[in-house]
Amino acid sequence: MIVNAALNFLDREGWDALTINALATQLGTKGPSLYNHVHSLGDLRRAMRMRVIDDILEMLTQVGQGRARDDAVLVMAGAYRSYAHHHPGRYSAFTRMPLGGDDPEYTAAATRAAAPVIEVLASYGLDGDRAFHAALEFWAAMHGFVLLEMTGVMDNVDTDAVFADMVRRLAAGMDSRTG
Repeated sequence: MIVNAALNFLDREGWDALTINALATQLGTKGPSLYNHVHSLGDLRRAMRMRVIDDILEMLTQVGQGRARDDAVLVMAGAYRSYAHHHPGRYSAFTRMPLGGDDPEYTAAATRAAAPVIEVLASYGLDGDRAFHAALEFWAAMHGFVLLEMTGVMDNVDTDAVFADMVRRLAAGMDSRTG
């Protein structure tokens, strides 16, 4: 319940606004009461990141199921973008901890979140490091686009058209590297 409330808080108020006292106020209680449920703000933020990774993993798995190659890349990219826009605070939590950080459980979970993308990349004939690097490229493209879009850099641009073109080019690039 606390993690769910914190995730909803994130989407409304943002990462930097999250404190134990702010969350407690939203829940109609006092800050010290939350320490019966979480050890610290850091622990709460970690639990939130882990939940978001699970949510993204589930989302990518669902939309990619039964799809391959360009079709899967297009659908996964659209779902990723949609998630970021519908859950901006959660998305921010997802991108705030490095893959090679000092939390092995988080690193393993983040790597698992790449599994649906890597599975799709296998349909292009990519495997091992090539598939993992291609998955990182996919993530970098999605994150870069979403970040530019969410910060208003592309306010005067048809972002749907640019996004569709970028994803088609990304998919074509996956296909070209298997030769």
